[in-house]
Amino acid sequence: MTTPAHSTRTINLEGAARAAIAGGAPLALLIALGMPGYAAFAMFAGFTAIFGATEPYRQRALTTGVAGAMQAICMFAGLGVALAGSQLWMQAVGLVLVLVFAVCTLSTLRTIPAQPIFPTFAFAVSALVPVKPSDVPLVATIIIGSVAWAWLVAMSGSVLRRVFHPRAPHRFRPLAAPKHRTLAVLGTPALWETVGLNVVGALVAGAIAEGIPGLGHPYWAVIAVVSTLPALRQRHTVLRAFQRVVGTVGGTVIAVGILLLEPSAWWIVVIAVIGQFFAEIFVARHYAVTLLFLTPLALAVSWLSLPEAPELLALDRIAQTVLGALVSVALLLVGRGIERRRGRALGATGAVRTV
Repeated sequence: MTTPAHSTRTINLEGAARAAIAGGAPLALLIALGMPGYAAFAMFAGFTAIFGATEPYRQRALTTGVAGAMQAICMFAGLGVALAGSQLWMQAVGLVLVLVFAVCTLSTLRTIPAQPIFPTFAFAVSALVPVKPSDVPLVATIIIGSVAWAWLVAMSGSVLRRVFHPRAPHRFRPLAAPKHRTLAVLGTPALWETVGLNVVGALVAGAIAEGIPGLGHPYWAVIAVVSTLPALRQRHTVLRAFQRVVGTVGGTVIAVGILLLEPSAWWIVVIAVIGQFFAEIFVARHYAVTLLFLTPLALAVSWLSLPEAPELLALDRIAQTVLGALVSVALLLVGRGIERRRGRALGATGAVRTV
């Protein structure tokens, strides 16, 4: 008997559904309990489920567990900064520590996504959400509970495969081969060149963004840099920076159009679920299209925790993203010059390409 062709070999419907459920369920629970102000914490914890999405389940259990702990630690660091007054120097020091921690962790895991965008985003927003010391136990419960839920959702496929795979193997996307991991990567110059690029890019973009009068949300420039710079073993291209700008502008227009309609919190949940699902569908295919879904998700959920005028959000988001992309391209040009002079590639701009 001929085995039917895989319908999901190139479209990760399974992973997209897990990501949407991992982030959507805690968010819906918070809305039902009348606590939309804590939505951002549930969202960043929900991102745990996207790490290691194609790995064999034994390896994925470790990947997702470590990634979840990383997300939680970065949110708690942000909370600490917020409780201490969220002064600019505290944000800068915290940002450097988070970038070093995240780049080292993700490079050792060799996971996808490889850029430190999600831990950086989690820290930056958590450092700005207004919290009181009395809120900490509740926020900690939300973070830990949401991370645990995301881990369970990420691992749920092992049960589904055990039950249904023998009868319909063509319905399941093949898993990737196990990855060889070693802590020796932490001692390589390539890793620390990657760390250096991210730290320098983030601080430069953040400093410039902070100094531009009339613009807010300087952390968006930082996010644009760390999501555009290459991870270890990736090659930096101007195309990725261009796609970042195009996708963000398009996604911002969509998000502002939605927010101007003053949607209820439940509509934000729907937007978050749809955005997360389709972002995972397109992430390995086209970066700009991915951002058409990811940007409305991030803006809408962040808006629940930090409500602002949609028009101002749009201006800041687009301007800061362009700034971050320009800083990223400038680092690319500097890096290429260094490569030519020394005759070998920087760790972050090596010829080996990954997704």
